[in-house]
Amino acid sequence: MPNMEDIRNIVLKDAQVVKGPGKLLYFDVSDAKASLGTSAKFVLGVSAGNSSRDAEQVLEVAGATVGYYPLGGVLMVQAIAGQTLIPGGLLYGGANGLATNVAGSDKKIGIYIGEALTTSALVLNGVGDASATEGQMIPVATHSAEAGANA
Repeated sequence: MPNMEDIRNIVLKDAQVVKGPGKLLYFDVSDAKASLGTSAKFVLGVSAGNSSRDAEQVLEVAGATVGYYPLGGVLMVQAIAGQTLIPGGLLYGGANGLATNVAGSDKKIGIYIGEALTTSALVLNGVGDASATEGQMIPVATHSAEAGANA
């Protein structure tokens, strides 16, 4: 029997790629595929690494799979850059698979359990994530995440 901490695999929607660990994923029951988290969706889990690659090591854009950790424990999640975080603050699943401290229509993913900080922007990491919105990985207690069916 698998443990909650075991990595699981899921097929991504076409044209979706995951560039590294810590990205929030949601599951769409309409086609049984996952996508990067977005506002107003319930998060399924957190990516464990890159999505699958073809024989030339290029990220696949059709039928790709990704390993993920289900929500329910303490997970390292990638945040939006520039978020001011305090211990015990609520976090939400934002756009592009990134965590935010702004509620809006975003669904709760858990509680920030690190030290007070403002998330820094990533530097070029070799897998394509280097936009101004990509922030550092942060520890999140996901036991209190909102759950529900996605459509």
